Amino acid sequence: MTLAASPAVTVGRFAPDSSPLVVASIVDTGFLVALLDASDPHHAWSVRTAARASGPWLTVEACITESLHCLSRRALPARTRLFGWLERGLLLSSHALPERHSEVWTELTRYHGRSVDFADACLTVLSDLHPSLTLVTTDRRDFSVYLRGRSPRLLLTPASWQP
Repeated sequence: MTLAASPAVTVGRFAPDSSPLVVASIVDTGFLVALLDASDPHHAWSVRTAARASGPWLTVEACITESLHCLSRRALPARTRLFGWLERGLLLSSHALPERHSEVWTELTRYHGRSVDFADACLTVLSDLHPSLTLVTTDRRDFSVYLRGRSPRLLLTPASWQP
């Protein structure tokens, strides 16, 4: 599966020249951390994926928080790059709360016997809002469950990536 198979969508945020921003994929914490941390086991996959993915990428604030936490053990340059992506509009952060409170709560409580973290619940809601966007994640095990039974979604993981 390639990112080219995912149609781009226009999001409500605007570029500095006031034109709408078009995104081609939703990205998860695992992808962002792997891309920024050369010691991550998925780093090579994330670099290849990023090279093929035309940004900007869409994510949620919870993934920014998780990424900064995961990268806190690393050098400051990785965290600086992440904020640079946000500043330049390569990475767009969507709010889940309070705008999508009930949808996020539904995701957090939907799966009996499975603990859903807040960032994953927010990303699942974001994917519901933009079902045509590929969801790029290292977490195939959880997202294949979260997206089951929904309209067809493109899930790009290290296991599904084809050069």
